[in-house]
Amino acid sequence: MNAQEAITKITELLGLKFRKESFYSTKLVDGSTEVTNNKDTDFAIGDILYVVGETTLTPAPLGEHTTREGVVVYVDSESYIYKIEEAAVTEDVDDAIEQVEDEAVDMLSSATLADGTKIETDEEGDFAVGQKLYVITEAGDREQAPEGEHTTESGITLTVDSEGIITGVKYPDEAGEGELEDMKKDMETMRQAMSQLLEMFKDYNGKQKTELAALKSEFEKFKNQPDREPVLKKFNTNPSDIMDWKLELLRSSRK
Repeated sequence: MNAQEAITKITELLGLKFRKESFYSTKLVDGSTEVTNNKDTDFAIGDILYVVGETTLTPAPLGEHTTREGVVVYVDSESYIYKIEEAAVTEDVDDAIEQVEDEAVDMLSSATLADGTKIETDEEGDFAVGQKLYVITEAGDREQAPEGEHTTESGITLTVDSEGIITGVKYPDEAGEGELEDMKKDMETMRQAMSQLLEMFKDYNGKQKTELAALKSEFEKFKNQPDREPVLKKFNTNPSDIMDWKLELLRSSRK
């Protein structure tokens, strides 16, 4: 809760009505303590410094208070500001700034590849398709990740296109997502379809060969059969029978 919200809450609890004000507030270097002078201007000598609570404004304790902007505010026993100065660059301030930066970095998707290369994205949470992937150089610079597959120490495989965009994410023992996995699924589907088609073709081809062989056999039998029986088979080979047949032909020709 900021100073404005605290004042609004107090007025609501007391049943008071004031015109709406905007108050200047900031946080100290610890990153959690919020302070205000209960005014809409920067801190000034003579202002009372307050610590903003959940629903209260508590006068700041005696001593010096360093804001995260690097300003040191000195207050007396009655919480009046009697001195303001820029903070000297100290290790404590540097550590506080570095801690804030580290916390911001930790919120991003980051990991280490199997070869020790640091990688990260510009977004919070887990790696996901559509994020841009960067590699961190030894000098600490961020560069676009090269195209291809990159596997982290934990076994996550990231597929990156020519523009450094993640197109596939495969976690260990999980199905994965993105173009690479879709392509693998499509290829497996095509492989199965081709396998079924080849089996069907083999069956069809085998049946065709069988039917063709049967037709060929029938044709050979038909081809080897005479178109009519020899005339001589109708008669005995007895000479008298042949003579009778000739006489019969002569009689028939004279008619």
